[in-house]
Amino acid sequence: MALDEPHTDDEVKEINGISVAIDPNIKDQTEGVILNVQESDGEKGLVLQGLDDCC
Repeated sequence: MALDEPHTDDEVKEINGISVAIDPNIKDQTEGVILNVQESDGEKGLVLQGLDDCC
């Protein structure tokens, strides 16, 4: 699964075997954030956990 291809200035990291591209403009805001899968009413979606403020 891919949401978008990384841009040339993105920082690309492998996290738990998944390649993740992080925009340098929001890198500091993503420290400590956990990407999780949540299921509700039979549907699955991605959820960001640990955000103090929305970016």
